[in-house]
Amino acid sequence: MNRDLRRAVLERDKYCILLRLDPDHRCRDRWGEYHDPRNLDKLTIEHVKTEPMMGKKAPTDLAHLVALCAYANVAVPSRAMRDGMRQYLREVTT
Repeated sequence: MNRDLRRAVLERDKYCILLRLDPDHRCRDRWGEYHDPRNLDKLTIEHVKTEPMMGKKAPTDLAHLVALCAYANVAVPSRAMRDGMRQYLREVTT
């Protein structure tokens, strides 16, 4: 992923998307250390498919990417989290 696209996702989202879906979410880096969810330097980028399907990666574009903390990006998101990410992307890309 190029730097410009990464920066565009981070600037649009402004913080870890899971905080929008779960106000009790606490962001952690890849070593498990807590950090401010608005620390864009610590956030990672997650691909989100438009529809749930196996075996196909989501496109690498602004309509299919969200900002997540490293801990959330490594964990397997629940169906509700994925649905929330899809809803968020529909709201910000239409």
